[in-house]
This record gives sequence, C-alpha cells and structure tokens, in this order.
Amino acid sequence: MNSEFNKLQNKWEGSKKEIELSNDSLDVLYSKIKEKEKENYFFYYGTITILLVTFIIISLFFYYVAPVKETLSRIGVGLMISGLLFRILIEIISIYKAKQINNIDNTLKTTENTINFHQFRKTIHKVIAPIIIALYTIGFYIITPEFSLYIEFWNLVLIDISYVIIGIILFIVIRKSVKNEMQKLTDIMELKNDITE
Repeated sequence: MNSEFNKLQNKWEGSKKEIELSNDSLDVLYSKIKEKEKENYFFYYGTITILLVTFIIISLFFYYVAPVKETLSRIGVGLMISGLLFRILIEIISIYKAKQINNIDNTLKTTENTINFHQFRKTIHKVIAPIIIALYTIGFYIITPEFSLYIEFWNLVLIDISYVIIGIILFIVIRKSVKNEMQKLTDIMELKNDITE
C-alpha cells in the first residue's frame, strides 16, 4: 500500500513538474510573440511616419514652390498625393487589424486571424504597393513636360535619372524591410501553432 502511495506521489510530482515546464514554455512562446508583434508595430508606425512626411513635403512643394498649372500635371500631382494617402490608410488599417488579433482569447481563432493578417500583408506588398508605386511614378513623369518649360533640359534629365536611382535604392531597402516583416509574421504564426499543438 505504501509503495503504491509513493508511486502515486511520484507520478503527481512528475506531472506537476511537466505542468510547470509547459507553463514556462508557454510564457516564453508568448513573450516571443509579443516581441515580434512589437517589432512589426514599430515597422508600421515607421512606415506611416515616412509616408506622412513625404506627403507633407510633396504637398508643400507643389503648393508653394512649384504649383503646376496644366491639367495633365495636376493629374500627375493627384496620382502622387493620392497614392501616398492610400498607402498611409492601408498602414492604419494594418495596425487596426493587427490589434484586433490580440483582442481574441481563443488561441485557435487567434492563429486563424494571424494567418488572414499574413495574407492581407502579402497582398499589400505584392499587389497594392506595386500599383501605388507605378501610379506614383506615372504621376511623377506626367509632370515632367510642364517642368521642362521652367527647368533646363539637362537638369530635367538629371532629376529623372536621380528619381530612378533613388527608386532603386528605396526598392532594395523597402524589400529588405518587407521580407523582415513577413518573416516575423511567419514566426508569429509558427509560435501560435506551437501553442495550439
């Protein structure tokens, strides 16, 4: 009888240690998830800040420094400014969607929402962002004919070439940031899957 009691007690102690270990591992998983989410929020707010500053500078430039007069040029400015505004709106929606994931208690539902959010961000980076960049570039080059009336030809060529060079540099930097963000989202999904298993 005493040996059975000892077996039961040992089994209880072993189970207790397993529960404590699993609680510790869950805490580690949750802290990793929180850390990666925090890094992604920093990315979203940083993107909004950069886009907002660009929007303000471009708006002030075309309002005070170089107000365009021709209709085609105004369409170009409209494409540039509306593209920036639309992208800012998308980042605000992304932050809202990301915060909604954290408010759901059910872990399976949270994992599903994380997967949906991952798909949403993929769509933004692979479809919407290239369209916005294309429209912005079209807008930029639509303004060029009117600028040619006020700027020397070689200066205009220099501006057009520098736009391409800056665009390539920004593309490389943004692509690296996007890959980093997508990897963090993938890591978050995997961590949440580990919790549900």
